[in-house]
Amino acid sequence: MSRVSHSALRNSYRVWLPALIAVAVAVGGFGTAVAQEDILSKVDISFEVAPANVSFADEVIFTLEVTHPDDYSVVVHKLPRDWGQFEVREQSQAQTVLNDDGTKTMSQTIRAVVFGRGTVQTPDLPISVRSPDGTVEQAFPIPKELNVGSVLPGPDAEPMDIRQQAEISTPPWDDPVARTSALLIVLAGLLAGAVVAAYLIRRRLQGAPLPVVDTRTPWEIAIDELDRIERLDLPEDGLFKEHYTLVADTMRVYVQAMYLRDVSPVDAIDMTTDEIWEALRRTTLNYDDAKLVLDLLREADLVKFAKYTPAVSQSYEASGQARYIVEVTRPAFQPEEPSQNGTYTQQEAPA
Repeated sequence: MSRVSHSALRNSYRVWLPALIAVAVAVGGFGTAVAQEDILSKVDISFEVAPANVSFADEVIFTLEVTHPDDYSVVVHKLPRDWGQFEVREQSQAQTVLNDDGTKTMSQTIRAVVFGRGTVQTPDLPISVRSPDGTVEQAFPIPKELNVGSVLPGPDAEPMDIRQQAEISTPPWDDPVARTSALLIVLAGLLAGAVVAAYLIRRRLQGAPLPVVDTRTPWEIAIDELDRIERLDLPEDGLFKEHYTLVADTMRVYVQAMYLRDVSPVDAIDMTTDEIWEALRRTTLNYDDAKLVLDLLREADLVKFAKYTPAVSQSYEASGQARYIVEVTRPAFQPEEPSQNGTYTQQEAPA
């Protein structure tokens, strides 16, 4: 009895097991179909074309709009250049806006040229729709039909009469009189433009201010600059580095104009303190005066580069030292008597 029951049970499994598997597969497929239908049911696709009636090789504009829930994402695939009987010239970037009801609308335009005749239908335009759970489904807008006429004349069209030769006008450039007149007009215009330009240039030159020439001697320039520096009162504001930089630059400009113009190819304003010292040793400036210049520039280097902070009184003494150097090294002769090489040399004052 027990053996029969087990045998019957095994036979029943053999009969019902395939049926159960088939039911499970069908249920799963139905669930997928429902899920797909549920995803696309929330998407509204609008696909329009303008104009609908065109001629061969005319340009048309397709407007695609896809309205979908906020948490959905929509991607329009890039179309090939040869899209059925259309040649895609431009596919714009997709633009998405948020609607008042919480949905979003993605829009895109497609500019294409139609190369078919008669009734032309748009090919598939695949759109990928992705739901929040990651499921991606394909959607396709309803194809659009265009009525494309031919640019060639119909079979009933009557041929036009050939124009007589007398009706064909001669191009103006082939007429010698017209060509000569045109050249004369161009030459007259160029000549008038040249006269006006010359007049304007002459007026500008006549009204231009004369260049300002500084007639001061190098020592006068140095003294005036030191006066200006002292009026700034930079040390009182703690601007020691700025004060020493101005004083040192004034001294560099002075020794350049007085002694170094023909000694070194490098301007003193671009030379280091040691380079200025070596150059001064090759000039007519005596050792003691050159040493005064060296000491002043080295003190300025300490303040500018070694972060040395001097006293306020010491800073004013630096500008006074520069003034003293200018006074003891300035030549005692008339300004209009410079040496032949352009430098100023020390001379005895007249008795």
